[in-house]
Amino acid sequence: MKFRESVAHAVITSAGALLMMALGVQAQDRPIPRIVTWNCSGCHGIDGNTKLPYFPRLAGLKEAFAEKKIEMFRAAASPPVDEVFAWIVDPDKLKEPRNHPARVNMIGIAHAITPEESKAAAAWYAAQQPKPGRHGNPALIEMGSVLFANGLPSQHVPACKGCHGAQAQGVGAAPRIAGQNAEYIMSQLAKFSAGDRQHAPEMTLVTRELEGEQARAVAEYLQSR
Repeated sequence: MKFRESVAHAVITSAGALLMMALGVQAQDRPIPRIVTWNCSGCHGIDGNTKLPYFPRLAGLKEAFAEKKIEMFRAAASPPVDEVFAWIVDPDKLKEPRNHPARVNMIGIAHAITPEESKAAAAWYAAQQPKPGRHGNPALIEMGSVLFANGLPSQHVPACKGCHGAQAQGVGAAPRIAGQNAEYIMSQLAKFSAGDRQHAPEMTLVTRELEGEQARAVAEYLQSR
């Protein structure tokens, strides 16, 4: 009996390890939180290294920052049913940053989950290992590298590394943006420029001075990190 139990335990353990490998998740002492498998992984991935371009990578993101973001979504009012119906009838309305389906979905999730679940998800993704970035246009990456390190003094744009760190690893309240998906970064820069983000007024000022190609260059560079 003990032999059978040992074999069964070994099989279960091996199967679990293979599943973790298939999902690209580091072996950890704690199980994957239910909130991650049920609500977060579809967009962000189990390990937080999503390849879906319009969603943010969460691996290595500081717990405090992630929790703050969830609180911001929770504080936002859910769109009325008639407004959601209007978006379905007129898809062009969804192109507006504040109406983006991903944002609406996050507002709904934030209203539905508990603070404990928020903390569990934030802690899980903070513990995941960020994967290397993806390369893109070499010329834009080079331009973005210079802009990230030096800023644009002639346009009153400070160096990004001043807040986000020399490796874009995140410093203090500024989040990690190294390896972040370029399309997601572009969408966030657009929201800051439009004044839709109130939590970082300095970013609103900076993004309004950036030209389109410059913003794209920074995004491409960060994605490559």
